Amino acid sequence: MKSRYIVTPKDKATVELLDYNKAADDDLIEFVLTEEQFNVLNCHNVFSGLNEILGCDIDDFEDESITDGTQLEMGLNYLNAIIVNDEGARKLLEKLIYLFQEAISRKTGVYFYF
Repeated sequence: MKSRYIVTPKDKATVELLDYNKAADDDLIEFVLTEEQFNVLNCHNVFSGLNEILGCDIDDFEDESITDGTQLEMGLNYLNAIIVNDEGARKLLEKLIYLFQEAISRKTGVYFYF
């Protein structure tokens, strides 16, 4: 089963290490999605909504990053506005929201490795 990674570097130095695939796990805030978890978020249009609002391409077999402060804020606002009644889906969404919050406060970004 395929795993998908969403990460937020803890600092600017780690952002540079990510470019060379040399970032250590303890330098990242990581969210590893199983295929099932990805499908749950996808069914709630989480990724397609981010793509539409931010003009990015979070999709199968794609790597994408959101590093601009304005885009991170817009993405966070979008994620906070999503209404999910399913508790499992809500917890997944909360993890993604946390990554965006951390990226904003650390002035780094959110990186999607799908």
